[in-house]
Amino acid sequence: MDNALLFGQDVMILDPSVFMGVADIHDRHRDMRLDVDNMSYEELLALEERIGNVSTGLSEEKILTQLKQKKYLIAEKYQSEAEPCCVCQEEYKEGDHIGTLECGHDFHSHCIKQWLTHKNLCPICKTTALAT
Repeated sequence: MDNALLFGQDVMILDPSVFMGVADIHDRHRDMRLDVDNMSYEELLALEERIGNVSTGLSEEKILTQLKQKKYLIAEKYQSEAEPCCVCQEEYKEGDHIGTLECGHDFHSHCIKQWLTHKNLCPICKTTALAT
């Protein structure tokens, strides 16, 4: 009975990767990994200089051809329910140009165009803003 308990403890101590047939594989890229969460501001600036600017944004041409645009019309009964543009935090006004992303979220056209040149993600739901 003591052997059964001891055996049960031994099995629980085993590394799951060994138990599944995967031995301790050496991580060839361990020295290349960076812990950016624990880097100082100066270290992050130095890293930025080394790797350069990595843009995930879209070209102006791509934005102009794919962004759905319309004019904002105020419906009096819905005026109090309207959310402001989450990029600039300003309320929409009658006649403002509105840009709509594929996810359906609306923004001022000039605000979302500027946003999309830096990042092709919806500022609200983080899905891909415009298909590439």
